Amino acid sequence: MLKAPILLSISGIPEYWTMTILVMAFILLVSFIVGRNLQVVPNGIQSFFELVIVMTEYFLKEIIGEEGEVYLPLIASFAVFILFSNLLGSIPGFTSPTATIDTTATLALIVFLLSHAVGIKKHGIRYIKKFLGPLIFIAPLMVIIEIMTALSRPLSHALRLFANIFAEEFMVTVILFLLPWVIPVIIMYLQIFTDFMQAFVFYLLAIIYIAFTLE
Repeated sequence: MLKAPILLSISGIPEYWTMTILVMAFILLVSFIVGRNLQVVPNGIQSFFELVIVMTEYFLKEIIGEEGEVYLPLIASFAVFILFSNLLGSIPGFTSPTATIDTTATLALIVFLLSHAVGIKKHGIRYIKKFLGPLIFIAPLMVIIEIMTALSRPLSHALRLFANIFAEEFMVTVILFLLPWVIPVIIMYLQIFTDFMQAFVFYLLAIIYIAFTLE
């Protein structure tokens, strides 16, 4: 498969591991710098982090309610990590961790386990009743349908992000080999827009899935 050369790689370690560590280190470094120099009137990078927090808080309250605030740190962290992971692939010589199904599946599995854990915590044994349907005589059929529905959510959650980021990276790489510079620059601007949108969609779906189990 056609693939651009990677500038940073460690022998014996998968590329997406290296890229994931790089993204995490970058986020921690930027967070440390911003945290030590907080301004009353925020600068560019502080404004970005504040925007992520404010937006996440808004969606949590609108979709889940007041009890959604407890999930702010996790959901906001998802947004920042996925966004920077997506954007890393826009830099020549690097690839997005989210262009690998292992990364997106892990993120989706965290959302899946968390959503059902909070559902059980809130509703107790009654939470199991949602899998049985409204009538007892169709419960065996409803259990199968509800389980398949529940399992399809993390699957689609992971595949949506992976497929979009992988496809955009591959498309830019192909165009770069065929038509260097001019066309790829235009495509890369579109790629950055897609990176923002995919991060937003993933974290918004995470909020919705948690809301489903809390109803």
